[in-house]
Amino acid sequence: MISLMIRSSAKYRLFLLMLLLITGSCTEDFLDVENKNQVALNSFYRNKDDVWMAVNTAYNPLAFGGMFGVNYFLLINSFDDRILFETSLLDDFNISSSSGTVSLMYQALYVGVWRCSHIIYNLRTRNIPDLDDNTRNNYIAQLKTLRAMYYFYLVVLFKQPYFYDDTNLPVDYLAGYGNSDASLFWNRIKEDLLWSVNWLPQKWPSVDLGRVTRGSALALLGKAMLYKHYHYYMQNGQGGSAGDIADLRTGKQALSDLISSGTYNLIQPKEPFTFKDYVYSYLCNFSYIPLPAGNNVYPAENNDESVWEVQYSDERIAQGWLPGWQWSGSLNGQYFSPHESSYRNHEIHPNLFLQYDTIGTPPGFDRDPRAYATCYLDGDTMEFRPDKAYFKPYRSGINNKKIAQGRGFTYSGQPTVGFGLKKYYFPVYNEKDAPKNDPVNIRIIRYSDVLLMFAEYTMLLNEDQSVGLYWLNEVRARAGMAPAPALTASVIMHERDVELATEGHRFLDLVRWSFDPQWKIDWHSVFGNNAFVKGKNEYLPIPIVEINKNKGLLKQNPGW
Repeated sequence: MISLMIRSSAKYRLFLLMLLLITGSCTEDFLDVENKNQVALNSFYRNKDDVWMAVNTAYNPLAFGGMFGVNYFLLINSFDDRILFETSLLDDFNISSSSGTVSLMYQALYVGVWRCSHIIYNLRTRNIPDLDDNTRNNYIAQLKTLRAMYYFYLVVLFKQPYFYDDTNLPVDYLAGYGNSDASLFWNRIKEDLLWSVNWLPQKWPSVDLGRVTRGSALALLGKAMLYKHYHYYMQNGQGGSAGDIADLRTGKQALSDLISSGTYNLIQPKEPFTFKDYVYSYLCNFSYIPLPAGNNVYPAENNDESVWEVQYSDERIAQGWLPGWQWSGSLNGQYFSPHESSYRNHEIHPNLFLQYDTIGTPPGFDRDPRAYATCYLDGDTMEFRPDKAYFKPYRSGINNKKIAQGRGFTYSGQPTVGFGLKKYYFPVYNEKDAPKNDPVNIRIIRYSDVLLMFAEYTMLLNEDQSVGLYWLNEVRARAGMAPAPALTASVIMHERDVELATEGHRFLDLVRWSFDPQWKIDWHSVFGNNAFVKGKNEYLPIPIVEINKNKGLLKQNPGW
């Protein structure tokens, strides 16, 4: 299992080792004494075990507190019109270039780029006697796929920061580095992923769960080319160009290859199709333990629906931060869980619950079952195990802060005072250091997302739309919902809204669609105010500390 991505005792030793490899050291004469315990770069990469340890460390920046360990959700979900932050501060985009939250996200992504690029460079340039070519290429493919994910978030969140790879590592720390054209990020993502799919397995053995697979690379390629269409081609007035169409077809083919591989499946409800069967077959995708419904058990982490999953654990490590001292879990439970010791920073806006269809539902449901798998309502039990402390009802004012009620967001017939986040927080984790050191894995690409992106491709290209509609309706069918009659922009928007709610996709979807007039994104209508500034809030500010360190060569994004 892989370091700080997989629950393995070896991962902690590897993390500490890479800290020694990557961090700088003092150079003062009186401190310039050989440390017999420190691993030096010139004595590393001696054999394939060294390389294996190095590759493992390239995974964990995705799990940092700056990314999926808390800050990604703290920012991106707060910007989501379906989620309320405890104050209007983040809901209204009140951040600045001096924001520590933004800075930690930026740093986490560049730590990822550095680790991947540095290790690839050494794999390309060093003679490692016991490392065969197939293994070398597999390691490079893992690193290129990971780096593509770091690149993806850098270009989507920060527009055009500094680009580098393994051919031009920025080793002069006193030099200044400026902005790079976004095309460098997009082109390298495409090039690296097209190469990597040939060297990654469809599946890993159980001891290596969490490593990127061929499906991970295909899904990211499909996602990246879709985003490039909006962020690069549409935003720059090149929509429909030969390059745009070629990239769209590349992305569509990648998702088609993933679907046809037969490796992934939606977790389906089973007979007797009870309320729990419909809810748990969906909610298991966000649980840290399997969910039982009668005689049925719905698998949780690393199941057939998970395409890319960031791994966490609640084991204690000897030292180091991920993101808390001696943790191997995230901070998400501390910030967002209904646990009574959580900050409970987020609450679902009532308008999300009202988006779920009330017609075409399965028997016994008054609306789409996904509403009850996504939202806690007053009276919902927060555990399924009677011997656990949270086998008790969810209560507004205790398990949330009544954020919506405090802002006057109430609707006629609303079934609860406050809607809580249920994804990732059912059952409520209450072991060991809870709500800290949260062990729940974060699923950053699910198979249902792949199917919905494929449907969007068929609409954009105006080809194979019947196939796209089929896969969109497969997503609806898993929830027992009646099929959509046609594939339109509004149908795709609605299905992504209700299927992927609170998972960190909604705001990024709205931003990319806003670059294309056919989606008719009106920011005032979305948020009900003028908080979103067009031409500014599509991207985060580049941290001022980075601009200052780069001697003014790195320019700020517009409006910041």
